[in-house]
Amino acid sequence: MTAVDAPVGIVGAGPVGLVAALRLAGLGVASIVLDAQPSLVKQGSKACLIQGDVLEILDKAGCADPVDAEGVTWRVARTYVANEEIRAVTHPKPLGYGPFVNISQYRIEQVLAERAAAEPLIDLRWDHQVEDVAQDAAGVTLTARTSGAEQVLRFRHLVACDGVRSTLRELLGVEWTGYTHKDRFLITDIKAELPLAKERHFHYNPSFNPGRQLVMHPQPDDIWRIDWQLPPDADIEAERADGRFDARVRAVIGDIPYEIDWVSTYRFHQRVVARLRVGRVLFAGDAAHALPPYGSRGMNSGIQDADNLAWKLAQIERGLADEELLESYHIERYAAARENLRVTEATIRFMVPPHPLRRWARSVLLRLSKVLPSAERRVNSGRMAEPYVYRESPLIPGAEAHPLLGAFAPDAALTGEGAPDRLRRLFGRGFTGLLIASDAAGAARLAAEARSHPWAVPAGLVAVLPAGVPADGLPEDVTVVRTGPDGLPAGYAATTPVWWLVRPDGHLAARSTRGESFAAALHTAAGARVPADDGTTPEGDAARVADPLLRGTKA
Repeated sequence: MTAVDAPVGIVGAGPVGLVAALRLAGLGVASIVLDAQPSLVKQGSKACLIQGDVLEILDKAGCADPVDAEGVTWRVARTYVANEEIRAVTHPKPLGYGPFVNISQYRIEQVLAERAAAEPLIDLRWDHQVEDVAQDAAGVTLTARTSGAEQVLRFRHLVACDGVRSTLRELLGVEWTGYTHKDRFLITDIKAELPLAKERHFHYNPSFNPGRQLVMHPQPDDIWRIDWQLPPDADIEAERADGRFDARVRAVIGDIPYEIDWVSTYRFHQRVVARLRVGRVLFAGDAAHALPPYGSRGMNSGIQDADNLAWKLAQIERGLADEELLESYHIERYAAARENLRVTEATIRFMVPPHPLRRWARSVLLRLSKVLPSAERRVNSGRMAEPYVYRESPLIPGAEAHPLLGAFAPDAALTGEGAPDRLRRLFGRGFTGLLIASDAAGAARLAAEARSHPWAVPAGLVAVLPAGVPADGLPEDVTVVRTGPDGLPAGYAATTPVWWLVRPDGHLAARSTRGESFAAALHTAAGARVPADDGTTPEGDAARVADPLLRGTKA
């Protein structure tokens, strides 16, 4: 077999590529990250919002706190018609991050790149332009040009995170389904102290962009991002040259002093690759799916791609799963992309009606929305992104049996000295079994049942007990945590002791109250190889609790 330069190659050092590298490193897998740019490039706010649930992924790499601290956290989304507010939606405050944090993509990239540079398992290489790629049954050979010289690199797997104009997608001839919308939009980042609540402000038919839409988002350091839907004849460069651009901005903000930080125009895409897995090459982020900005799905869904893929590549690298596990990456994340496209297509058809009759119907609806609640509810200003629920995954059979199966695990407050403060901070290093019971005896029975058959992959067991309940009789290698005064979200609970299996990406893969085999569920959820006949696993029984993130206490 030809020697590899690294187990995994990643093309693209944007948020998706960097998160993929960091998550792989956290699971013990080395990678080389290549980017065509000579260094990070500042491009205004670009993807300007990160969802709280996605910050949980960054938290696994130690990158969430600076992003959360510097960003603008908001909960209220306001919708206006003809300058009059018709709706204000307040999103609940989670225990952890968010629900939504506004901060420039560039600043997120800085935080991620700094962390990657300090990680021994990540080799981040700038100024590497991919020119060719070939793959065989054992790996992927990539040719890149750097400083005028050609470099050939070999990987067992390659992750394509090289954006909406993906070179790898073109080199491999991957079908790019969907369309690019003909309407143009203008993004302007301005620095100004505006007398507006730091919330999302979405306008239909405002006096400052008649007949079209405009959305405003606050950013750190008094930066406001303003997105205009443009008329067909708009010439922004001419407007900037003759002073009309200043009039455009002042129509929105009035006489308040401002500075322009960034200006760009774009056409949005509704596209997805036909296959996210092409042999040993995996597509993620904008290289895999391009979405309009409505609901902030682009970067957020791309980071979720990276989290989904990283643990599966790690399983294969550790010899715990076969290549076919990667098919589940395509199945799960293609379904997520299709759902995002379905949601954004409905928003597009409302925001940019495709023919005169629809435009007339929308105009009537917008007028009625000021006086009729039934009309107001039909005004589509973009549904905010949320994690996809893997209902039809081959790794989660029977997901329809419980509404939480396949979902991103709900959070809960934990108490106790030395324990994580939140349930989600138990997840990320590997598979986790949550043993939920009202007392130690119930949790001990669950632990014994879980270990009654050999495991095909390592996992950690966590007993979740009510506050103040003794942990007497539980095995020493079961981590014990206790819930806060509010207990667990109702969906976790059962009238009898219950176990839940949590994947490394935080999604719930299985549950049981009736003694079903934990080992069998773990085998299925991990896409694992069949255990050896003697009951041993590739890493031995000690690996079952080899998870330094599980640091509960026993009192």
